[in-house]
Amino acid sequence: MGVMHDWSPLRDLISKSDEIIILSHVRPDGDAVGSCLGLALLIRTLGRKVRIELDGGCPGPLRFLKPQELIFTIGAEGVSDKAGIVIVDTGTWNQLGPVSNILKTPGRKIVVIDHHRTQDDLGGARILDVDAEAASVLVAGFYKEMGVTIDADAATALFVGLANDTGWFRHPNCKPSTFELAGDLVQSGADPTWIHEKLFSGESVARQRVKGLILSTMTFHSNGRVGLFKLLQSDIRKFGVTPEDGLGGMVDLPRQVLGVQVALALYEQPDGSTRASLRSDGTIDVGAICAGHGGGGHKPAAGCTLKANPDQAEIILLPELVASLDEQPRLAK
Repeated sequence: MGVMHDWSPLRDLISKSDEIIILSHVRPDGDAVGSCLGLALLIRTLGRKVRIELDGGCPGPLRFLKPQELIFTIGAEGVSDKAGIVIVDTGTWNQLGPVSNILKTPGRKIVVIDHHRTQDDLGGARILDVDAEAASVLVAGFYKEMGVTIDADAATALFVGLANDTGWFRHPNCKPSTFELAGDLVQSGADPTWIHEKLFSGESVARQRVKGLILSTMTFHSNGRVGLFKLLQSDIRKFGVTPEDGLGGMVDLPRQVLGVQVALALYEQPDGSTRASLRSDGTIDVGAICAGHGGGGHKPAAGCTLKANPDQAEIILLPELVASLDEQPRLAK
């Protein structure tokens, strides 16, 4: 049996608000977009006005999800003080970026739906399940709570979210209920073959060349247990990478190398800071490491932003990863 949640704050928000605005984290991924869109379709089915506002709008690789007319770029339209706010797939200020300004209207009605351990007080009710594989799992649960049938568009969106946060059903967060939900979504109209084709075929030349750069320059540390790469703004300009190309999934490249237990990707940002993305095989908790630097996530997947260039970020993070790996065998005994 799944976890029982108190959905009353979300039901009340939907019923008492003139409009619902759904927000998520910066650099929205498949689960962010999929869970937001799935929720928006449910709210629309309930007869309420709803729209999604995302950092940069819908990422290019996810624009096959429908209906795109529900998705806007943050700030493209004003937000009424009477609008209810639902934040999906994050619960921290540092992950909200420009979205945070929308939340600071006095008396704003807010509900957070999330599955990450790291949480801030965003000023509203929270529906949290850290054992959920994806935020899309929670949204699917809300459909069941409301007795609403998941249609083909919603099933496709929620399947994308579930597949995204489980690494296409290969990460250790998968459990029997993961595959049960995936099966239900397929029954409702999601087509895994078509979705995979849309997500992973037809990559741009720029993205392919960035992969080549990463593969040729990644380094290995701690007897090959840590794989690391850095991507600079000059690299992004050189290859002509656009927001539509995206850099999602690059951090998985070092983890594909035999013996690598932890991957560390260091992306230089336009302001000179570094966004760090970490992936683990589960032997160490990269979420805890990132939380120590103002970020967060899950045990096998997490991220943070450091006010340092990539070389400095490596000096900060690499010793922590190595120390955690060195400690792990003793903890396992």
